Amino acid sequence: MIYDALASYYDDLVKDDEATQLWIEFVKKYCPNKKVLELACGSGEISHGLQEEGYSIKATDFSESMISKLKEKFPSVDTAIIDMSSFKYDEKVDGVLCFCDSINYLSSMDEVRSMFESVKSCLKDDGVFLFDMHSIDRLDEFKELYIEEGMLEVPYQWTIQSDENKIYQHFSFYEEDKILQEQHIQTVFTLEEILPELENLGFDCKVITDFEHDGVCEGEKYFIVARRKVC
Repeated sequence: MIYDALASYYDDLVKDDEATQLWIEFVKKYCPNKKVLELACGSGEISHGLQEEGYSIKATDFSESMISKLKEKFPSVDTAIIDMSSFKYDEKVDGVLCFCDSINYLSSMDEVRSMFESVKSCLKDDGVFLFDMHSIDRLDEFKELYIEEGMLEVPYQWTIQSDENKIYQHFSFYEEDKILQEQHIQTVFTLEEILPELENLGFDCKVITDFEHDGVCEGEKYFIVARRKVC
């Protein structure tokens, strides 16, 4: 399963305190009511930061290894193992969160629709679904192979390359007695695919590019504010 090998090195590789704070401020702006469910929470930096801001948060991920890492760091954060592509959640929440381009780990629009239906089922009327996704510009960015090499606790190599609508990432960690390897495949969806699915389910949608630019413009990520209409 993805994030098994990566879990031990995840924070050292990608932790970004400044970006974490931007996500927290984004949630505070668009979801001031504070009972939330986070999908694909990873190692819990955003979850814990929101808890510190007074949010009642359930942090969930499909990877048991990442949840274990989160619990080591932040034992007070409430967690669960949930597959974001299809789930049932018994409580109604003010917001559902899915950040760090996690939605791009879904492989098809069928999985996206299933996720959106699951999200809607656990949102209160006027609740909000906040998520981000790769922009199409990311496919152009990684047409040429990107290679990052360095030293964490062990030497590592991280490669990224796009092909058609996919982004392929490969991680290698060179431990003393073995090499840990993992490949991640992300699908880059267009807004023309995503927004109608949300609107058909009764969401009003707002698009923001890279945290701060209203609407669609050149950038790395689209942020979607999808508010469930009051029945």
